[in-house]
Amino acid sequence: MTLLLITVRFLDERYHGLLDREGTPEWPPSPYRLLQALVAGVANRDELLIGPDTLNNRCYSEVGKAIGWLQQLSPPTIVSPKSKIGRTIINFVPNNDGDKKFDRQNRLTARPATATLFLLEPSQKPEVHYVWDISDCNSPPLDRIRDAARSLTSLGWGIDMAFADAKCVDTTHVEQLQGIRWYPKANAWRNEGMLRTPTYDGDNGQCTLCDLRRCHHSAMSRIQHGRPLKAVDKPSMFDRVLYSSIERPVGRPIALFELKNFDGSYYRYSPQRAICLAGMVRHIAIEQMTRLPPPGVSDDWVKVYVAGHGNDGSNAHQQISYIPLPSIGHRHADPGIRRVMIAAPFGDDDLLNYIARRLSGLQLVPKDESEFPSGDAPLLVPMRGDNVTRCYTAPSATWYSFTPVILDGHVKRKAESDTTDHAHWISKALERAGIEQPCDFEWSAFSKFSKSFSAHKYDKDKRPQGFLRPSHLKSQTAVHLTIRFHDGTEAKTPVAVPGPIAIGAGRHCGLGTMASPYDA
Repeated sequence: MTLLLITVRFLDERYHGLLDREGTPEWPPSPYRLLQALVAGVANRDELLIGPDTLNNRCYSEVGKAIGWLQQLSPPTIVSPKSKIGRTIINFVPNNDGDKKFDRQNRLTARPATATLFLLEPSQKPEVHYVWDISDCNSPPLDRIRDAARSLTSLGWGIDMAFADAKCVDTTHVEQLQGIRWYPKANAWRNEGMLRTPTYDGDNGQCTLCDLRRCHHSAMSRIQHGRPLKAVDKPSMFDRVLYSSIERPVGRPIALFELKNFDGSYYRYSPQRAICLAGMVRHIAIEQMTRLPPPGVSDDWVKVYVAGHGNDGSNAHQQISYIPLPSIGHRHADPGIRRVMIAAPFGDDDLLNYIARRLSGLQLVPKDESEFPSGDAPLLVPMRGDNVTRCYTAPSATWYSFTPVILDGHVKRKAESDTTDHAHWISKALERAGIEQPCDFEWSAFSKFSKSFSAHKYDKDKRPQGFLRPSHLKSQTAVHLTIRFHDGTEAKTPVAVPGPIAIGAGRHCGLGTMASPYDA
C-alpha cells in the first residue's frame, strides 16, 4: 500500500485552533485547516499562481495544482499526541476596528484563548501526522506536495508556529508512528467529533482552494476609499466528517422512543418479557419499510437489514437492533420498561432517521390479545435522551449487563469451573458485537444491578424464572457480564466507551443489553 504522509511539527507543545470562531477547541487539527495552512504558506511565497493574483486568474502553478489534487483525496487518517484542554486565558488587546478612541487603553477588547495541550510520551515529538492512501492514484505530484508542505509556517492561530514535510511511505512506517489514531467515519453525524475536510465539486467548478482565494480577496478589498466598509466573506466550501479514536470513541446511531398510553402517561412493560416488546417494534418496522422502503435499497433489504433474517454467522452481519430499556438510575428504581431504543450499524444515520420517522406515533401490534390485558397497546413516541437512556448511551469505562448475555455455545455443567470455556465464548461474543477496544471482563449468573434477574432459566424447583428467551436460544449458556475498557497498555488506563452496547446471540432483540453503573 502506498501512503502519502504529511508531518507537521509544532515549535511549542500547545495548539489554539477552534472548531468555529470563538467556539470549542478543535482536536486534532482538521484536514481543512491543514489545507488552509498549505495555501497560505505557498501564497505567501507568491508560488500559488502564474501571473497576477486576481480572482479571475485560475492559472495555477505546479505547486498550486498539487494542492488542488490534494483537496480531492478522501479524508486522511490522523495520528496525533494525546491531549487535554488547558485553561481559558483572557487576553486584552486593542480593538483595531474602533476608530472613535485613539488611546489604545480605552479600546481594549477581551479575547479568550483556550489552548489544547500536548501530552507527549517519552521520546515523542510534538507532531501531527496526516496519512492518505494513494495506491490508486496515477502519477501523484509528490515533489510538489513536498514543496507545499515546506512552505507551511503555522497551523491553528498565528502563534501556533510549525513546519512540515511530506513523503511517500508504506504501512509499516505508519504503524511505527507514536500517537493516537483518528479515523474518518463516512456517512455518520454526531454533535461532537466532526472535523472540517476539503471538498471538490468538479461539476460546478467549485472547490475549497477557490473558496479560500475568494475569501482572501474579500478581506483584502474590504476597505476602499470613499466607500462603506465591505463585509468579509467566510469560507464555506468544506465538508464535515466524523473522526473517532480511543480518546473519542463513537457509539452506534440510535433513535429513542417512549411507551405512552393514549392519555399521555407512561406505559410500563415487564422487563422479563423484553424480547416480546422488541419483536413488536420489529414487526411494525417491517410493515412500514415493506410498504415504503427508502430509495436505493436492495430487494432483500427489509428481510436482512430490518427483520434480521439471513444471518450467515459472519462478523460483518449488519442489521437493526431493537433494544427495550429497563428503567435504571437508582437502586430503588422500578425496572419496568418504558423506553425503547433502535440502534443501527455505524454510519447508517440516514437510514435510521428514515425508519424512526415512520415509526413515530404508531401503536404496537400485539401477537395475541393477552399481551396487553389491562388496556390498549402503547404508542411509540419519539423522545430525547434522559437520565435513564444516558445509562445506556453515555461513555463509561465500566459496563454491566442488565439482561443476560446469550453465548454462541453451550458450556457443559461439568466445565462450569473451567474459566477457559467461558472466556472463549465471551471473547467471541465481544468480537461478533464489533467491540474492538481492549477490555477485561468478568462473568456471573447474577447482574450487578440489584433489580435485574439471574441468568438461570429455572429456579431450584425447576420452575421457569428470569428473562424470557426465544426458543432457538434456550439451549445456549447465558451469563451476566462486567466489562472494563482500557487503553491496552500494561497500566490499563481506563477508557470511556459510549453506548449502546449489546452483546451475545440475542443482542438485536433486547438480550445482552449493557448499562453503565450509577451512583446509588
